[in-house]
Amino acid sequence: MHSEKGIDDFQEIISGNLKEFMEFSRQKAKDAQSREFVTVQPKEVLETLTKAKITITNYLGGQYFLTVDEIQMDKKDVYLIEAKHAKSSLLPSKSDIKDGLLKMILYTNLKNTEVNGESKNANPVLLLTSSKLQSEISSNAKKVEINNFFTKNKFKNTQKELIINLFVEAQANGFLVILKKA
Repeated sequence: MHSEKGIDDFQEIISGNLKEFMEFSRQKAKDAQSREFVTVQPKEVLETLTKAKITITNYLGGQYFLTVDEIQMDKKDVYLIEAKHAKSSLLPSKSDIKDGLLKMILYTNLKNTEVNGESKNANPVLLLTSSKLQSEISSNAKKVEINNFFTKNKFKNTQKELIINLFVEAQANGFLVILKKA
């Protein structure tokens, strides 16, 4: 909860000049991005410490300031990896997965992606990790491999259905899902 003075100050800002409010709002978003960029989440299990800032500019000039948990690059591609981790279960929570899917929606629609001024193809990846998993699988795997993964990791029917639907979503929308041991 904000103090009464904070609420009054905010009301004064939003009831004033629209341009000033937009600049105030944009600065708050940049500040939040900067805080997230330097925060290491204890639940995130990443291969590298390559968290990155992303600024999305829409066709109207609006800007959105996000962070991505990890990036990997080669000459022409940048892999934007959104990671979700489960410590005591096979899968991260549904709400964590939904949060990751929201980022995938944004990242699959990026055009003219640049890293330090150099053009790259954006490749979104939803990485789901768990210390309970015994192996690794991706949404590009064959059906027999997926079934073997389910058997090896003793997935329940509801978990299988969730992952199959997630893989279908990934294939249809051009992003990659990876499940692996943390």
